[in-house]
Amino acid sequence: MESFYRYSDYAFKNEQLKEEITKAEIKVMVDIAMPYVKGSPGEQDKVREIIQVEVTKNVSKAIENGLATLRRQLLEAAHSVFEKYLCHVVRVYLHTFPEILYGIDKEIPFRTVAQLKDNESIFNHIIEKEVGHFSYRSLQEKKQYCASTLKHTGQETVWVYKGQELWKDIDKKRQAIVHEDELPEVSFDYLSTAILYFQHVMVGMAMNAQADQGVPFKWAMAGEYVKKKELPSLR
Repeated sequence: MESFYRYSDYAFKNEQLKEEITKAEIKVMVDIAMPYVKGSPGEQDKVREIIQVEVTKNVSKAIENGLATLRRQLLEAAHSVFEKYLCHVVRVYLHTFPEILYGIDKEIPFRTVAQLKDNESIFNHIIEKEVGHFSYRSLQEKKQYCASTLKHTGQETVWVYKGQELWKDIDKKRQAIVHEDELPEVSFDYLSTAILYFQHVMVGMAMNAQADQGVPFKWAMAGEYVKKKELPSLR
């Protein structure tokens, strides 16, 4: 995501590309407007000049506003990817430690059980239902679930980057982007730091889970070089 933004920023700062976009926009506006313009050929030429000036200004402004929008969209996307990752962590833990489900009091309709029939399908259904419930929790509640229900250790290091739990401010900005009328400013430095923070938490959770609880992970070749608890256990 960070690389995509860098490419976009670089591309739109290229004067040749801006010129090509401007020409295309001018042609579109001329094709739309000219059939309705009255007057002599000279007056029509003046309208074309006005369109050219206005479109040229608007393209530069649109690129600037577009990049700001893209930064916000990428922050929201990074937040969504992170939450999807946390859902997958829960799924892996429930498959690895089914006993987690013992303390979760939820019911399944008989109709669902009859339709699923075999034990494995029922078990998978239960897990996906729990993952679904987890997905609707706030990010703060997800973090708490990982600590209390999954017994995931290392919260004070995994969720902290350079002395800060940045997820709080990132989550606040994401909520503002989605729900509030006044959109927050997201600079490139902020976007870059947010993505780096999410990566820090994701890799840290995977490594910690393998080292302390025996939950294996695959992350390029990294998993092979991280210590692993031989007998998986929640504690």
